[in-house]
Amino acid sequence: MKSPLNLELEAVSRALQKVHKEILEAEGAHLPGRSALTLLDRLLNAPEWAWLRALSHLIAELDDTLAQDEDVTPSSAANAAGRVRALVFGLGEPRDEAFLNRYRPLLQASAALASAHGELKRLVDQLAGN
Repeated sequence: MKSPLNLELEAVSRALQKVHKEILEAEGAHLPGRSALTLLDRLLNAPEWAWLRALSHLIAELDDTLAQDEDVTPSSAANAAGRVRALVFGLGEPRDEAFLNRYRPLLQASAALASAHGELKRLVDQLAGN
């Protein structure tokens, strides 16, 4: 049985994945005729997508934490919440200005992204409250 912190961290990871998806939608990355493999190659290798890799890495790190046999501890949950806040909300360190400079205008342009951002904030605040 999963601990409450594991479930909360899973919810944060899923919310980050939703933010990632909405970023791609807002950036127009899902254009007709573009294969998933081509998109993946561009996300991993194209210089114009380097700014988004920090978010991809954070999602992978959270998922790696969740894949461990041990339950998520309060300190690791607080650490994860801090990393999400620094990257996505620009609160705390380490801030990623390249990410924030691209992400913030997208929040203004995409209602779906703004909604996903709000849900992520709610979940991160809940995780950090434990």
